Amino acid sequence: MNWSLNKIMITVILLALLVLTVWLPNALVTPAIALKPGRPNQPDYVIRNFTVTAMSKLGRPKYVLKAHTLVHYPDHNSAMLTEPRLVQYTPGEPAIYTSAQRGRVYDNGKQLLMTGDVKVERGRYKRAPAGQMTTRQLRIVLD
Repeated sequence: MNWSLNKIMITVILLALLVLTVWLPNALVTPAIALKPGRPNQPDYVIRNFTVTAMSKLGRPKYVLKAHTLVHYPDHNSAMLTEPRLVQYTPGEPAIYTSAQRGRVYDNGKQLLMTGDVKVERGRYKRAPAGQMTTRQLRIVLD
C-alpha cells in the first residue's frame, strides 16, 4: 500500500510540474503591444513629399518617383499617390518624365498606375526626335 501511494504522489507531482511548465511561461509574459485589427481599407501610414530612388545593379538611378502624398493601405498592400512624378533613366538615352494627377503603386511596388491628365515626355535621342504624349491612364512596370 505504501509503495502504491508513493507512485500516485510522484505521478501527481510530475503532472503538476508538467502543467506548470506549459502554463507558467504564458502566464508571466505579457504582450509588448496589443495589436487590434484595423477597419478594412483604412490606411496605416501617410507620407508627405514622398521621394524614392531605385538603383540599378551598377549603382546608377533606374528611376525616381516623387509624390505630394503617399497613402499606404495594408489590406491590399498598395499605395495611393497624389501628383506623382516619375523620371526613368536608361543608360545612354534621355530620361523619360511622366506626371499625373493621381497614381497607385501595387504588385509589391513593381507596378505604377498613373491616372488623370497623364503626360509623358522624352528628350531627343540620336536621330529620334523628342516625344510627348498625353493620356487619361498609363500603367508602368517599374522592375
